[in-house]
Amino acid sequence: MPFVCTTRITNSTEGGVSLQITDLFPHKTQSNAVLTPNFQGPTYLYAHSRSLTETVAVDGNFATTLDFSGLAVYFLTTLEDFADVGGSITPAMANNIAQDVLDRVVYNQSLTESDLNTIIEARTGGANGISVGDSTVSVLEVLQIVSGYKVYSVPQGHVVEVLLAFNPLNANDQAGFFSDPYDLSKMITHFESSFYISARKGQLKTAQTRKVDGSPAPFVVCYADDGSLIQ
Repeated sequence: MPFVCTTRITNSTEGGVSLQITDLFPHKTQSNAVLTPNFQGPTYLYAHSRSLTETVAVDGNFATTLDFSGLAVYFLTTLEDFADVGGSITPAMANNIAQDVLDRVVYNQSLTESDLNTIIEARTGGANGISVGDSTVSVLEVLQIVSGYKVYSVPQGHVVEVLLAFNPLNANDQAGFFSDPYDLSKMITHFESSFYISARKGQLKTAQTRKVDGSPAPFVVCYADDGSLIQ
């Protein structure tokens, strides 16, 4: 499933419309009243008011000090520092990795497995990453969080390291930390051919490749589920 990130859309009030896309079917200008009588109006892209990451911290027992949501706590709880005797990564590493990932979104850059592993290795100083050791990070889950399509929340007191060893999540626990955002209904969740046409040569393409003073400044970024760009 594609993921549409609204990187630079700012609503004047929550739920306010900031970007209108008119080349997604079925807009009334594209429909036939006989063949497709239930046409819709233009598609509106909203900004969500949620932070995509919170600065994380752990106590002396390697337990989260507060309830945390977002990308940093995701990496903290799913990424093993396999290159450093198999412990957990530090909160600083998690915070930096999360920010590096979000920076790539802001500049309309891909988030493939290779891209994420490059960030992780640079910030942890070792050969760590997806599918290394007991890490349970996945490209798909990172995309779900950075796009706002899912919220990842970990309660206070979750222990990330026991006796100097990373405390990996089992599949059920990890899935249980994910939830749907309250504003999911405002996001694009139906994708068919006109979406891909728009993303590759239409209005979404224009919104994605926007530049200011020669630097990328996209209003939206569209990702395939492998982290490659749809544009």
